[in-house]
Amino acid sequence: MSATLLTVLALAIVHLAAGTTAALGYRWRPRALSAASGVSVAYVFLDLMPDLAEQQSLIDREGLFPGLDRHIYILALVGLTVSFWVETASRESRRRRRAIGEPDQTGTATFWLSIISFMMLNAAIGYAVASPGDRAVEPLWMFAVAMGLHFLANDHSLVEHHGERYQRIGRWLLVAGLITGWLIGTLPAVEIRPDILALVLAYIAGGTIMNILRHELPDTDRSGDVLAFATAAAVYGALLLSLSAAG
Repeated sequence: MSATLLTVLALAIVHLAAGTTAALGYRWRPRALSAASGVSVAYVFLDLMPDLAEQQSLIDREGLFPGLDRHIYILALVGLTVSFWVETASRESRRRRRAIGEPDQTGTATFWLSIISFMMLNAAIGYAVASPGDRAVEPLWMFAVAMGLHFLANDHSLVEHHGERYQRIGRWLLVAGLITGWLIGTLPAVEIRPDILALVLAYIAGGTIMNILRHELPDTDRSGDVLAFATAAAVYGALLLSLSAAG
């Protein structure tokens, strides 16, 4: 448990630090955030998703959602779709408020929609951290690095959407979701089944992919650094593939 506790605390610290005014002011931010996104997307596509795809047969044997097929990809699509919905709602809310002369940040309802959805995603990540024995999250440090860099990039986008409310309230709630998921996963009465964990991780993968893309694709405020993104994805992808071949 000590390794998982240290991991979840490290991820919580990233969340709290990434949204601070000091972190937001670094001049290297666009390139660094693109590099962080590249690492995260390389991990999802080259390590996490292949491992999850291999667990589809386990899900079929356990009889989860009988009548469905390709559960892993369905949950990844659900995670991506939910994140896309939240991002679209956030951008539209900002446009409406700008049009009537209000501050360039989301309205109250959209803010809470975003925070609740990310609390759910963070709870899933915390739950996964509590399961280091599962192949899909081994080695745990690589999962933690990918998720931590995802938090780093995502928190900057959340500050842009929600402003001071995210710094004052939102990031603390996301940390609460992360720790709550971890606590649930460590309860003695809770059995972390590999098939359930695979579905949770698939949801995380889909949400992570969308959150990365929304940061990198141009919007009204910023465009990503393509070279930093591609370089980081290539380097981290090569590391993942080399470790896979060695194993």
